[in-house]
Amino acid sequence: MIKERSARRVSVNLHGRIAVAGHPTIPCVVHDMSRWGVRLRLVGTERVPAEFQLTIDATEKVIGCETVWKNDDEIGALTDLME
Repeated sequence: MIKERSARRVSVNLHGRIAVAGHPTIPCVVHDMSRWGVRLRLVGTERVPAEFQLTIDATEKVIGCETVWKNDDEIGALTDLME
């Protein structure tokens, strides 16, 4: 079975920071992104709540994110990039 995404992923491998209210930022790597979402790699995904702010260090752009899935070292999230 072939799954097709509504938006093409682009591999970026950029450093970023996850902001969670009342806590220090959590470093991460933005592994890939599309018009609708991001895949992040980090240690301790259990610290990241359902909704968070992502800042990409190279641009200082702040992106609102909503967690869709997570495993031990990665998070997939929808973004507000298309709003």
